[in-house]
Amino acid sequence: MSSLFTFNQFPFLFFLIGYGMAAVLGLVSFKPKPSYPLFLGLALLLLAYMRLPVIFYNRELNVDEGQMLTQAMTLMKDPVYWRSVDGTTGGPLGSYFLLIPALLTGNFSYMTGHLGAVLLLGMTFVFLSLALKNWFGTRVSQLISYPVLLFYAFTQLGDFVHYSSELVPVTLLSSIVYLFSTPGFLARGTYRTSILLGVLFLAMPFGKIQSLPLLAACLGYYLYSVYIRNDFRPFVACVVSGLSALLVLVLVLWINGVLDDFLFYYIHANFNYGEGGSWGQNLLNLPAQFSVALDYTLILLSLILSAVLAVFRWGTLKKDVFFFSLALLIMGILAVSRTGTGYTHYLFFLVIPFILLSASLLGAVSSLSWVSSLTLTGASLACLVGLMLVHYKKDHTLNYYVSTPTYNRTFPISPVGAAIDQYKQAGDYLVVWGWNCQYYIETQLPQGVAENHTIRSSFEHPLRETYRKRFMENMQRNRPAVVVDAVGKNSYWMQDPATQSYESFPELKAYLERQYVWVGTVDGVRIFVRADRSPKRLG
Repeated sequence: MSSLFTFNQFPFLFFLIGYGMAAVLGLVSFKPKPSYPLFLGLALLLLAYMRLPVIFYNRELNVDEGQMLTQAMTLMKDPVYWRSVDGTTGGPLGSYFLLIPALLTGNFSYMTGHLGAVLLLGMTFVFLSLALKNWFGTRVSQLISYPVLLFYAFTQLGDFVHYSSELVPVTLLSSIVYLFSTPGFLARGTYRTSILLGVLFLAMPFGKIQSLPLLAACLGYYLYSVYIRNDFRPFVACVVSGLSALLVLVLVLWINGVLDDFLFYYIHANFNYGEGGSWGQNLLNLPAQFSVALDYTLILLSLILSAVLAVFRWGTLKKDVFFFSLALLIMGILAVSRTGTGYTHYLFFLVIPFILLSASLLGAVSSLSWVSSLTLTGASLACLVGLMLVHYKKDHTLNYYVSTPTYNRTFPISPVGAAIDQYKQAGDYLVVWGWNCQYYIETQLPQGVAENHTIRSSFEHPLRETYRKRFMENMQRNRPAVVVDAVGKNSYWMQDPATQSYESFPELKAYLERQYVWVGTVDGVRIFVRADRSPKRLG
């Protein structure tokens, strides 16, 4: 199928069709008698269509992609998280989800990750749009969902199109918001929604523990909704559901001998993760993240226009949803700023709060005329065109993800990957000392140690010795066939061989000297093969 598509730097016809579809969707979104199924169908079609260049771009867009794809590939061989895999700041659900698109593509290439990202964005959009429809009606839902769809479909910023660890928790958040919006979600005698919410509340931190502040806002809204109805039976059902799921999880972890690993590496270690500095200072740095993410203007524009319309035509405000959206926004800002790392893809956590707040304001407009509706959709489309022109002036290209059936779409193999391939056999493990998970993807070899990017076993920090102890235990258990030292120009973050190479880890150095043979250095990467393979030197 991929052979049918070619995307150069200037695919004018492709973009013309895409912008035409966006214009049609805009017309559908503000028509007096909206057809929601038509809107939703066209929206998903536009998302899938405009993401084709990214889906078929078989190259790494962010180092997180290689990390998570490698983890998913390893889980296919050993499905016990925290034994075979430790995603550090990323939760297990993001890696497990990749098994679904991998079934469709038949491998763990970058195309698999890019497809997975689109699937999650599609689900998030559907849940969010349905929630807005339930709370504010079809017209408001379509008008506010429209700029979100344009953002999801047309952005080409790598931070927003790669497979990231924020996507699963954001999808879970959208499903929770949707369940909150369903009519009578706390109706007497109806506990199914609360039972499902109990499971989703538990699942969200396993998407990414950084999403906990957003979960707190959801729990607050749920408790408030239970309180004002003066019926605590749904709450009991929710608690029993969540605790039952937690008990099953703890039992599974305990049976597989990784309960202590979960508590230490996912809970304790992640609460100590960050760049330091106060939360207040991190908040002051937040505008810099938005300045990089120019395409995020589409999300903020809907909030600004909705606020302006609400000021001039103030009607009835849905106070519970309004204050819930404010709480989500505040907690989302805390989630984005807590670590101080300033990654742009953290802004995914703020999409739902911003859009929910926009819908609350637009829903308060007393009389939403067709002129106001046209202003919202027209401004969004004009903003999209303006962003395209800004990017074109800056980078002199329409499409950042150039690919043909023979270029950037075939499986990427570097000289290092080709060298490793000479020594691998079925069932082998690979270990990369440093941070370059592309070698796992190129060779399709699972990781032989839980931490596939070894910064926590290398950098000085209070928990390093614990990470190193686990590293050596993994080495002895899995006996990887090939170990490479990628520290240097081919490694992310770890680029100083004098202080960060495998020799800086005495136990690993001694183990490699006893059990492995150096077979050569390729592009600055040293390659070691297990001695019992009687490996020959690279020619």
